[in-house]
Amino acid sequence: MGKLFDTEKEKLIAVCIAGIDEYTQTGYIDTLTELVDKVGYEVIFFTTFSSTCMSDHFLDGEMNIFSLINYRLLDGLVIFAETIKDSAVVHTIVASANAAGVPVVSVDHPMDGCYNIVFDYKDAMERLVRHMAQEHSFRRIEYIGGIPGNPASQERLDVFYKVMEENGQTVAPSQIHYGYFWSGPTEKVMDEILSRPRQEMPDAVVCANDAMALVVCKKLRDAGLRVPEDVAVTGFDGIQEASYHSPKLTTAKMEAEVVSTKIFEILTELFTCGEAEKTHLLPFTMIFSESSGCYSALDDTTKNTIVQALYTKIDENHFMTNRMVMMMAELSACSTVADVRGCLKAFIPNMVAWKSWLCIVDDYLKDCPKVEDIVNHTEQKNGYTGRMNCMLRRDGWEYEENIEFSKDGILPDLKKDLQLCGKILIVPLHVLERTIGYFAVSYATGMIEFHQMQNFVNTLSSELAAVKVRLEQKTMVEKFKNQSIHDALTGILNRRGFFEKLKDSYGNSMESGRKFALISLDMDGLKYINDNFGHGEGDIAIRFTADALTRACGVEFFCARTGGDEFMAAGVVGEEAAKTFEERLQKEFDDYNAATGHLYRVGFSMGMMYENVAQGLPAAEFIRMADERMYVQKAEHRKRKEYQGRSQ
Repeated sequence: MGKLFDTEKEKLIAVCIAGIDEYTQTGYIDTLTELVDKVGYEVIFFTTFSSTCMSDHFLDGEMNIFSLINYRLLDGLVIFAETIKDSAVVHTIVASANAAGVPVVSVDHPMDGCYNIVFDYKDAMERLVRHMAQEHSFRRIEYIGGIPGNPASQERLDVFYKVMEENGQTVAPSQIHYGYFWSGPTEKVMDEILSRPRQEMPDAVVCANDAMALVVCKKLRDAGLRVPEDVAVTGFDGIQEASYHSPKLTTAKMEAEVVSTKIFEILTELFTCGEAEKTHLLPFTMIFSESSGCYSALDDTTKNTIVQALYTKIDENHFMTNRMVMMMAELSACSTVADVRGCLKAFIPNMVAWKSWLCIVDDYLKDCPKVEDIVNHTEQKNGYTGRMNCMLRRDGWEYEENIEFSKDGILPDLKKDLQLCGKILIVPLHVLERTIGYFAVSYATGMIEFHQMQNFVNTLSSELAAVKVRLEQKTMVEKFKNQSIHDALTGILNRRGFFEKLKDSYGNSMESGRKFALISLDMDGLKYINDNFGHGEGDIAIRFTADALTRACGVEFFCARTGGDEFMAAGVVGEEAAKTFEERLQKEFDDYNAATGHLYRVGFSMGMMYENVAQGLPAAEFIRMADERMYVQKAEHRKRKEYQGRSQ
């Protein structure tokens, strides 16, 4: 019985593969997808768009997708280790699978603890060199290898020496070159070869991969030499461009269908018998074509079909680029998480997949993030949070939003969705090494163009990160604005905040004809408290006064601390609220003084103006009259010195 499913037949296979926008990897995904339906398994592809030309920070963010794998759910795992490049990640995946008792099939990268599929590079290279030396009888064949000392590069070079010697040809040092598997070094090699006299030019050039062979063809053509009439060329790997190139390239290709078939043969044998051969050697398909003088039967019509297909892809990519620019523009206008969801509903269908899941790390996007979370939060770098949020789950034209689920489940309802669609492909969302989440789609051959998906995913990652920054900036701006109009000690409005609010309230009173109340209040004896009991006690008295004033104001008034011991309150209020204000406030003070037992009393002096606001009367005049009334009361309180409190 499977680990996720209830029947013996149903099995869940994880496939780990990187660089899925490349032709070879796309072939593996498509053939595995086609074959999985025949064997009746379900598969999850854990994938990235990474390649060796990316920055280390970017690669770190990509590799996090492999930390999402829950080995307890799997019946088998397939790893294309050569595509992943990061040996630490590869060994972690294999070790984790082994620890969970999950059989691992490793493709093109023999490893302990795996059932290994290896490619017969040696045989393929031998057949290519033998073809040039024997079938075409070229006498001066030169070789452009990969990286000096690299095992794969050295193996192919050794084969070249071997075949040449078997055919009675001694290889001189001048016939061996290194293009490092890349175009730049290969161009330098060709510049050196082409600088020789014509009689010293090679009859043929054997290259260790197709990328270098294509550069060789171009440099020869630029120099006025014909391929293969003047110089024949071979490659190795069978990349897509080799079949588009004119002349078509002689090369060796590992057929994705052959590899995928062998993968499922091994897994099926393991599931049914419990054991299988540890190593499986697969042969390359040889493609003897135009660049070596083996002319292809393909005619111009086929070439025209290829050109038309390329132009179709160009048009599709142009459309997708425009859509991504539009998505960026729409997302840049979003001010809430709901806006983001609404925007994405218009653009996610461009990915064609009928089912998709946009999953982000817990609390990544919040409309009103807390300041302390913004300041103290360290963004995810090494994987995903234990709780994840499926921000959008698409099923046809239906959407579900904001689904909380455990990372261990990978998706909110993984078992049900796999039984419905059978194949799910997951790619990471990140900005450099910082994890955002992942995007998952139901997969079927031909439904998704990976270059377009890469464009979408990269744009989505960047824009979600930008939305997060805007939401956090909004919170911080509001925080700073709030601080600028509030008193730090008491939390109520400060002088600036009071006068901002007074402007609107005073104007409303003038327009409506309703009476306006303005209260000027000073604490009594704050200096006495500070001098005799310390500024800490003075601060306690100030905070109490602010709290008492706030309670007395209720919802009709607003209040502020406008100076050290100075407070104000105002509002468009009814007669009863105005008349009873001082009484309510005095009770607050009396109750406090009775309860504390301090050797001082906290008191206040106040003056109130409660009048209709005459048209054109400045608020400053209203304040001046309230101040005058407060000072009259304060003079009386100062004489009595009631703030000195109880006798000792």
